[in-house]
Amino acid sequence: MKKANVICRIMIGVFLSVSFSNGLLAQQLPLYSEYMFNTFEINPAYAGSRDVVQIISMFRKQWTGFKTSPQSTFLSVDMPIPNKRIGLGIKLVDDRDEITKTTGAQAAYAYKVPVGNYSTLAFGLQAGAMSFKSDFTKVDVIDPNDPSFSQVVNSVKINFGTGVFFNTENFFVGVSLPNLIRQNLKKNDPGNLGDIKQNMHIYFNTGYVFLLSENFVLKPSVLVRGLVGSPVSADFNANLWIADMLALGTSYRSKGAVVGIINLRVLPELYMGYAYDHSISRLNIIAKGSHEVILKYEIPNGRTSLSPRYF
Repeated sequence: MKKANVICRIMIGVFLSVSFSNGLLAQQLPLYSEYMFNTFEINPAYAGSRDVVQIISMFRKQWTGFKTSPQSTFLSVDMPIPNKRIGLGIKLVDDRDEITKTTGAQAAYAYKVPVGNYSTLAFGLQAGAMSFKSDFTKVDVIDPNDPSFSQVVNSVKINFGTGVFFNTENFFVGVSLPNLIRQNLKKNDPGNLGDIKQNMHIYFNTGYVFLLSENFVLKPSVLVRGLVGSPVSADFNANLWIADMLALGTSYRSKGAVVGIINLRVLPELYMGYAYDHSISRLNIIAKGSHEVILKYEIPNGRTSLSPRYF
């Protein structure tokens, strides 16, 4: 437990030093409410952590009722390498709204180091390419001849990410930086749209599993997001597992939304989940809530049974 406390303090220090080293732009990477069922989405060090082959698909429709509401699709596969301390994974992403579209793929590598009988410290790296497209001709403007809105911006960029993930049987903590390179997707030009940039993100997440009884398990968790140029935001979550079959949860996103979550274990290897975000920001005036679904399929590696695990 002493080692866990030391590692947790180190990770918190790393998160704070990076988050506040520059000023603190709007969220630029896709935002999912059910990340707690897919830690690999936010941290490459989680690849292969479950000791099974995981196939996960997520779809999110944000701010329904809003004309240019974004939608995000995510597909990942991660797995451990048998008899090695290595985990591998791949992610496919598609994030779009009426004007912009981002698609791409990332590959991840994780190396796991045992630090106790039931504790593991994993280090992860990821690399990939993303295609960015912004079609400003679709923007409704007063002057259709305005050169600022008569162009289509296309860009393909390579980026890298890293992460650290520590867990015991009941506790976990992780820090990740999914895009280390600050990308300039479009430089200033005569059209005077200004620069279009993707800034560095950093995630810190932690949680604990409480065994309340034979049929009830409670998992509170926190996810803190930092984005250079924007205020830090946080999700405070609680999920209650009932008989290892049904999870009911709720989240509060600071100054953003209140979330209701349900996750069902349909088969020993198949999970389905749904989340509804109720906006508590000013967007609630013009937009309705956000809907999100997740499907997770697990394939045992021959040595590991599909016993329940909560992170």
